Amino acid sequence: MRKAKLRYSYKSKEVSTILSFVLTGIIVGLAIGFFKQAIRFVSSKMIGLISLVHDKPIYALGIIILFIIIGTFIYFLSKRDPNINGSGIPIIYGMLDDEFIVDSPRTLIRKFIASTLAIGAGLTLGREGPSVQIGGLIGDIVHKASKSKENKRYFIGSAAGAGIAVAFNAPMAGMLFTVEEIFKKTDRKVFLSTAITIFTAIITADIAFGNHPALLDVPNFEVMHLSMIGILIVLGIFVGLSGVFFNFCVIGSKAVYKKININPYIKYLIPFVVTAIVLMIDIDLFASSEEFIFLATKGETSLVRLILFYFAKIFLLCLAFGAGVSGGSLVPLLVIGSLVGNIVATSLVMAGLLDPSFIFVFSILGMCGHFSAIVRAPITAIILVLEMTGGAFEYLLGIAIVSLIAYSIAEICQSKPFYEHLYELMVEK
Repeated sequence: MRKAKLRYSYKSKEVSTILSFVLTGIIVGLAIGFFKQAIRFVSSKMIGLISLVHDKPIYALGIIILFIIIGTFIYFLSKRDPNINGSGIPIIYGMLDDEFIVDSPRTLIRKFIASTLAIGAGLTLGREGPSVQIGGLIGDIVHKASKSKENKRYFIGSAAGAGIAVAFNAPMAGMLFTVEEIFKKTDRKVFLSTAITIFTAIITADIAFGNHPALLDVPNFEVMHLSMIGILIVLGIFVGLSGVFFNFCVIGSKAVYKKININPYIKYLIPFVVTAIVLMIDIDLFASSEEFIFLATKGETSLVRLILFYFAKIFLLCLAFGAGVSGGSLVPLLVIGSLVGNIVATSLVMAGLLDPSFIFVFSILGMCGHFSAIVRAPITAIILVLEMTGGAFEYLLGIAIVSLIAYSIAEICQSKPFYEHLYELMVEK
């Protein structure tokens, strides 16, 4: 009789834990879905306002003032809660390791507002880092509210993975990101908690907001011919070197900002004012500029313009990241990777070594290689790009070659994995 009661009690706890993960997934799915909608709403309004400047230049001053107001609001939010600064992924690492004390409910609200305004205003920042942090914070809140005996790591980590899964509508990439980048291991509990939370979140988001790939209307293509192996290796080398350069610039921007000896408030406003001016000159540089991925499908873009886009995006990202503005880097690094692929392919076309029809394919491959070199999660990179494109690749060997070569280049150059490096810098403070 006693054994039966113990068995019943154990099963009851198991069911309760599973239901807690389901609840976590539902909340994450709704929260990140609303987060994406909020960014889209603010972005559309901001683009409309900036477009007025072309007809009436007098509005330029008003746009700059508006950016200053937004920057000021986010600055004071960040002063009240430094845990909303930056991408948010290193904060999740710290919560998993008990390095940081975070007031999850308050940080969640502030992170949502600050990131929505910063990304929606058009700064070169992405939604994925904040999505990971928002997800992880929700996991922490549910764990405390449910008074679960299960280790909080499983709630925070699985919910963080659900955040990135919903951000890209990529459940398998979210699973792999959780294993490769958040837990850095897998076992029965990691797999079960992650799978339940992520798939519940994805289903919830799909029901509430619709189900479609992150990149729409991507045609199916085959990349791998034996004759192309050499060209794919060349692409992987250039994308890998770009990843090393990206890490050097973006991580280094924080050290540069520290050396700027001016009022912290004025320093924080620099990316807002500079971005406002840049966007009034070229609105194509708005936010992450995800449309750059499709440049090859919209007609020819000159090599010089592609290179200008590449350096402009890195520069704007460095400004925002160095200042610690709330927002991520993953979408920008994917876009910048697509520009590298486009630049390499366009150069090969000009040299008569590649058919122009492959420029778009190389743009997609560049995204994968860039992620692999920067984040150092090659399997996640492959599956993420596959899910983002709706399974456009008919044969994965080509994309795997680019990912592996780019990863190897970053290792040879001893470039640290991006998020791990950020976390190390935060812990050292």
